[in-house]
Amino acid sequence: MRSLDAWLFSARLAWGRPWLRWASVGALVISLVTGGWFVSQVLPTARANGTFAFHYNIYVGIDDVRGWGWVFVLPAAWLALTLADLALAFGVYRADQILASSLVGLALLWSLPWAVALFYLTVVNSV
Repeated sequence: MRSLDAWLFSARLAWGRPWLRWASVGALVISLVTGGWFVSQVLPTARANGTFAFHYNIYVGIDDVRGWGWVFVLPAAWLALTLADLALAFGVYRADQILASSLVGLALLWSLPWAVALFYLTVVNSV
């Protein structure tokens, strides 16, 4: 339990910094809201068709079609990566504050490509 106690102590210290607190909350909110919007837009069509266009290529077009259950995979992967990144950032804060700040910034920055990818998959699957 010593390592869990050390992680909790580091996380409490990190949570005390406004930048880390608000950036981590922002990254989680963006991930949850965008993922929820994606699922709400794509799931009805995917269930009706029984398929989901999982990947789109500008040269080939739709090149990966899967069952409708795969609608949840990309938002869940984004959320899992964000949670893992934030857990790592909060855990290393005590040892390396610059690394922790960089990891939280990374969680915010990768929200843009994830959101764009989910937006275009929404467009492809709504046709």
